[in-house]
Amino acid sequence: MLLEVQGGRCMWVWRDKREKWLLAGAISAFVLVCLVNAKLPLWPVLEGTTTAAFLRADATASVTSDLLIGLISAYMFYLAIDLLPRHRKEQRTLRVLNLLVASVADAFHQARIFGHETPISSIDVKVIDPVLLDGMASEAKKPDPEVLRLKCATETAHSRYPDFQHSLILASAISADHALEWLVLTDKIRLLAEVYGTMPDNPFSYMMDGRPSKEQMDDLLVVHSYSQFLEKRKSYESTMQFRVMEAMEAAAQWSRFANGVSQHG
Repeated sequence: MLLEVQGGRCMWVWRDKREKWLLAGAISAFVLVCLVNAKLPLWPVLEGTTTAAFLRADATASVTSDLLIGLISAYMFYLAIDLLPRHRKEQRTLRVLNLLVASVADAFHQARIFGHETPISSIDVKVIDPVLLDGMASEAKKPDPEVLRLKCATETAHSRYPDFQHSLILASAISADHALEWLVLTDKIRLLAEVYGTMPDNPFSYMMDGRPSKEQMDDLLVVHSYSQFLEKRKSYESTMQFRVMEAMEAAAQWSRFANGVSQHG
């Protein structure tokens, strides 16, 4: 199921424990107002006592009802002035963060050669669906992955890494837990970005196929040089493969946390 980042399913405002208690209190106050104004008969054991007279007094019912209505009104004002506007602000903030994550995931998923130049506003945020990201992580750790897709993700991570760093303040504005998850993801993006530019130079790049000729292969120095290059290239690709896999796994973890259950401190 693809995430609707701007929809109510991403982070419903009453999933926070404190908000649940406030909502429960408002509902309880409403129920008590109804009971007070219904003037239900008292228990037989209270009949004829001072307590019964106090509970039946009009002043008692009026003051109690006014206090409870005041609590309900305060909660309604809290919803309108603080909670719902905060919820909308968090949704807009999450969209920015999710688009940033999607830029790296999309570069790998679509094999975008110029993914590092693609504006994040044009990226489809549905690409950070956790199930899809899990599939990308599995694909990245295959024995023979598509190197082009790995390179595209690496280039985009290198280009976007400063944005990930500077976006920590946005995650912190949502909650400390969001900031922690963002730090974990940013660290994986950093490791992937560090792979960029470490590809070994092919000493035979001037050849049509990038390999030494048959005549050159008779030279032991040429064979040794080419073998070293192949080993370094294999190590480079393995490192890039592992970093992309880690980045996709961290992105899936972020997506499940940030776009699932809201957790404020």
